[in-house]
Amino acid sequence: MSLRFRRSIRIAPGVRLNLTKGGIGLTAGVRGAHYSVHSSGTVTRSVGLPGTGLYYQDRRRAAAGAAASRQTAPRSTTTVPTAPAVPPATLVPGPGLLASAAERAYHRGVLAYLAGDGATAAAAFEEALAHDPSATSAHLFAGVAASNLDDGRRAAAHLEAVVASPAGLPDRLQAHYLPERLFAVSLAVKITASITARLPASELAAALMLAEVYQEQGRLEEAIGVVHQVHEALPSPLVRLSLCDLLLADRDYAGVVETAAGVTNASDVEAEILHVRAAAQVALDQRTGALDSFKAALAKTAGRDPGLLLAVRYDRALALERFGQHAKARADLERVYAADPAYEDVAARLGAPKGTA
Repeated sequence: MSLRFRRSIRIAPGVRLNLTKGGIGLTAGVRGAHYSVHSSGTVTRSVGLPGTGLYYQDRRRAAAGAAASRQTAPRSTTTVPTAPAVPPATLVPGPGLLASAAERAYHRGVLAYLAGDGATAAAAFEEALAHDPSATSAHLFAGVAASNLDDGRRAAAHLEAVVASPAGLPDRLQAHYLPERLFAVSLAVKITASITARLPASELAAALMLAEVYQEQGRLEEAIGVVHQVHEALPSPLVRLSLCDLLLADRDYAGVVETAAGVTNASDVEAEILHVRAAAQVALDQRTGALDSFKAALAKTAGRDPGLLLAVRYDRALALERFGQHAKARADLERVYAADPAYEDVAARLGAPKGTA
């Protein structure tokens, strides 16, 4: 394996992910995760993600990862709808006459959150936590609200509390004021520049959001530590994409290629994994592999997000230019220009007036 090994990564207060060439170990308590590391390097993992109903058990030789994301201008975003959107506030049950101060503050936080008032929501959830520090879901929603307010320090502190909590979600307050029998709140979680997923309000969403906050703060080691842990527990395409993007940002290009091995173009998420793998292969100057990955990412267009396809085709054009295949590069740029004359710097590259068809 060519991946680098990170020996001990702090992923939250009191929680560390220990990676060595002999295996993987998790110190401190994360609900649902159990690791048994043997001196031979064999690791037995029995991991469940509380609140998701997902369970994963594996016994194999441990491998560690590192690195991540393209430095390009923001592009149109594909949203992966995995849960219903935010419900109307009129469905939220009210606090009873004997409700505690924590419940009343939590209820105010829910109403403000659903109304899009992030500042009020964050303050109300923090007031609920002052009365009841065990209210894990208050940390989650306060963290989301703080993130939306671009308060990374505050968001990280709350999301770390969710990841480190021995209690699962939904907790008592979430189950009462956001009951799944009436609706399910989903959280928008940015995975890459082109993919944003909507996930249930759970530990999984908290972990992926925490990784995003860490990355924005320049704490890439910790971001990779969080997502690597989740990937070990739940090797789903969405989590794999998040890990690949982080590995690319860390310039662990070999790690990206290995993590993306075996991916097929079965969805927008997997097409984006192929896109990220192609970017890593370009950086490694693996020309045939990179062009094969770009081709696979563009192999299916029916049902694919148009913005994602434009991003892949544009990046393939840049790669073709780098590899000296200028005619093919121009053909891709012309197709991008035909779809969106104002896309990136495509007009300038073609010598055409930007914004004209």
